[in-house]
Amino acid sequence: SPDSTTLAAALQAQGSNDAGRVALFTCEEDGTLTLEALVETGAQPDMVTFAGDGVVLTADEGEPREGYGENIADPKGSVSVVDVTAGTAAVADFTSFDAQRENLVSAGIVLKKDTAPSADLEPEYIAVSGGKAYVTLQEANAIAVLDIASRTFTGIYSAGFEDYSATPVDIDKKDEAYSPRTYESLMGIRMPDGIAAFEQGGRTYLLTANEGDSREWGDYLNEDEVNFGKEGNTSPTGAITAENSGLTGKVVFFLAGDYDGLNAEKDYLFGGRSF
Repeated sequence: SPDSTTLAAALQAQGSNDAGRVALFTCEEDGTLTLEALVETGAQPDMVTFAGDGVVLTADEGEPREGYGENIADPKGSVSVVDVTAGTAAVADFTSFDAQRENLVSAGIVLKKDTAPSADLEPEYIAVSGGKAYVTLQEANAIAVLDIASRTFTGIYSAGFEDYSATPVDIDKKDEAYSPRTYESLMGIRMPDGIAAFEQGGRTYLLTANEGDSREWGDYLNEDEVNFGKEGNTSPTGAITAENSGLTGKVVFFLAGDYDGLNAEKDYLFGGRSF
């Protein structure tokens, strides 16, 4: 906590679909810890942070760790707002955005086809500023805004894309040299992971590490590693070939066919290689 008197630890349940806990400890002056409470959260609490004294937030990822398929649960992603003094939590999820799915994908938010946003959105990391929590939704290429006082999400915003027809990028793993170039069909899905916030000149600024991450759960994997050293191999759209690109090594592409919010005429990489 900001005053160093309380430690909060996120605990995931053994079952990936089950509610987790936040363990709250008092930090004694001699360095020992005293467990004060275990507070129930959403599924799979991961990153945990204090939003000032007395309030703890957890990013409850809600990943479909058993994969996708009939009779396999995909728990809802959420942010739990824990009242340290009362030892209680309010779990804020994305159910209110299920009716706005079409608007979300039109805005460049990447959602798996035939899924509800409340199940598909998976909070990754949280930054706090001005009474709001800014939450990265890495796989969805988005940032959600949570009003902490009302325990409700007020918006979900795309993190945007890198355009590698304009910005050179080095994607060949084989040549062990930095040789960036542009590709007309290629985009990077920023997919922010870590996030920080600061205020300056009356504005709030967010900084994100645009790492990118594939979905690898159960038997499901949404990446395609293409070896351009093998004759006839191309990017998923067929627009990038060894002949027109000079590529000789392996490149990992995002398999876009299972997703809304992307352009079927473009090839995509994971992450934006950027902040």
